[in-house]
Amino acid sequence: MDASQPSLKKPAMVALAALGVLLIGAIIFFQERLFADTSFIAFNIINNNSLSIQEHRYGSFITQIVPYLGTKFHLSIKAILISYAISFNLFYLFAAYLLVYKLKQYGLAILMAFFYFLFVSDSYFWPVNEINQAIAWMFLFFGVTLYLGNKRLNIFVLLMPFLLLAFLTIFTHFVVIIPTTFLWVYFWMDGRKWPFSKNRSILLSCLLIAVAGIKFSLASEQSYDGEHLHGATHFSLQDIIDAFITPVIKMFFYRCLVNYWWAVIVFILGITSLVKEKQKILAIWVFVSVTGYCIAMGLVYGTLDSNVQLFHIESEWTCISVILSTPFVFSFLPKLKPTMAVWFLIVIFITRLFYIGTSIPAFRGRIQLQEHILLQMKKKGIPKLALYRDNVINQKYMLDWTAGFESLFSSAMNGDKPQLTFCFINKDDKQNTEALANPKQYYSPFYIIDYSDLNKRYFNIDTVHPYQIMTYEELFK
Repeated sequence: MDASQPSLKKPAMVALAALGVLLIGAIIFFQERLFADTSFIAFNIINNNSLSIQEHRYGSFITQIVPYLGTKFHLSIKAILISYAISFNLFYLFAAYLLVYKLKQYGLAILMAFFYFLFVSDSYFWPVNEINQAIAWMFLFFGVTLYLGNKRLNIFVLLMPFLLLAFLTIFTHFVVIIPTTFLWVYFWMDGRKWPFSKNRSILLSCLLIAVAGIKFSLASEQSYDGEHLHGATHFSLQDIIDAFITPVIKMFFYRCLVNYWWAVIVFILGITSLVKEKQKILAIWVFVSVTGYCIAMGLVYGTLDSNVQLFHIESEWTCISVILSTPFVFSFLPKLKPTMAVWFLIVIFITRLFYIGTSIPAFRGRIQLQEHILLQMKKKGIPKLALYRDNVINQKYMLDWTAGFESLFSSAMNGDKPQLTFCFINKDDKQNTEALANPKQYYSPFYIIDYSDLNKRYFNIDTVHPYQIMTYEELFK
């Protein structure tokens, strides 16, 4: 497969520039992106002076190493948090840079940029999701594999980077197996300058299947991944049929009309181009893969409707962009004049940046609410606060389970001494209510942390007063 295609060099540079814009946005909105799981991972790394790998997702080390080194070099809490918030997009930009300037895989660079744009709006502010990191590893996997394959190297020289990158790709997130399998089969079936003989292709395919099999075995044993895999591995024919009318599929099709419509255009243009080239087998493979992805989403997330947070369900859909964009990148774009292709991509990326921009107010609103609460705590002399959950406040806060981490970070960056922190609890939560009465304890969503277990270089909370428990209205009386 000639993933380089010299005519795509300038469009690939546009894709690289678009990823650069996302990096700039990550710097500007770093605090908005310290959201939910991102703050949870950051806290664990800073507090424990160690990486915080979840569910065997080892490829996430590439971003976690940034705050880890920050603590080792005793950087300020703000410097650590900013560097962590931007490390994700820095990794994606660096991977795309390697694809364009070192590996000369221009088509892969464009396809990679599409992943981070076509189905992204709210999910831009949830960077810690390992799917995004796994996809970057996946494109490096294909870029290096195709590049070395074209060099006609000894198979044993190829195997080491092949297995390493396959491991980092698949182990970083289980879902990436779908676009990885799709691209592997697509490139092999395409055949144009596919660098491997039949025997080598079979060997490499078997090794890829073996890595995926190991990941599947481990994922099945894990509480989080295993729970999500159950729907995709235990189903009937009727379940498959019903998958197409589940709320999650209906909502996705609706958003394809009002949000992700560029993806629809890209898909139609790509498929049309394949048909004109009489590449019917490839067109069928794309259709089957898109359909299969929709079925999988219906089986796993079928009951989720418009009430589910957009950033979460959106992140589960992003991998479909790789499937439906591949014909557009490798079949349609090369037919255009480079200048036209460049402007086409510019329009797509600018449009998608607009949709990402529409998500800013909600995440900026969270930070403003957080700062509003912290300011009132200062005025009332409340160092530690537990607010009863309220539907109106929780809608603005979107997810509140990491409010304790986020508020502590914000207070630390403000230089408060002692640092302020607040969390949300349910009114009937007797267990946590009793724990919050101990002044030497810090509330964490999964366990209560004793003050002695906090990293004192970065976290210094009040140990004299217990958490004050009240409603939001009582705080502002």
